[in-house]
Amino acid sequence: MILPASKLIPVAPTLDAYVMDPTPFNWGPLLAPFSPPLPREGSVILASFFGDVFVEDRDGGVWWVNGLEERVDRAALNQEQFLHRLSREYVMMLKTKVMEALIVNDRLLKTGMIYGLKTPRSAGGKYHPDNFGAAPIADSFAYMGALFKKKNEAPPLPAAPESKKKSGIWGKKR
Repeated sequence: MILPASKLIPVAPTLDAYVMDPTPFNWGPLLAPFSPPLPREGSVILASFFGDVFVEDRDGGVWWVNGLEERVDRAALNQEQFLHRLSREYVMMLKTKVMEALIVNDRLLKTGMIYGLKTPRSAGGKYHPDNFGAAPIADSFAYMGALFKKKNEAPPLPAAPESKKKSGIWGKKR
């Protein structure tokens, strides 16, 4: 059961219940498939249990890699703006309602694992506790990165139209 936002009682008074410690992971290879648009240089400042990773680029901007949605967006121009946005949009950005339901149902993760959708949203899957499974973080990011690349690959260029043969200096047809 997913609680409505008005009845959401946080498990922890801070973000600790909704985010993982990003320091043990080598994020470079995990996030490589998302670049571009994700800048090639930056630091992970926050990571959720659902594959949401927030990266501060070298200019101070914060980028949101939303693995489950196969998206990369600039979340804010700097950390201060990001924290302000996060304070308003934490339910969506960190999927706290689903996380609460998973915690209530004692579906906690082992270290090195993240939640993922059994049926992706692109195939009609919902953000519901029954649709979440767990997988190792490296496997999850490899899968999400491949989906991101496929979704965002450049379409093939159309074939050039055949030129009509023209004769004469001014291109008059014979």
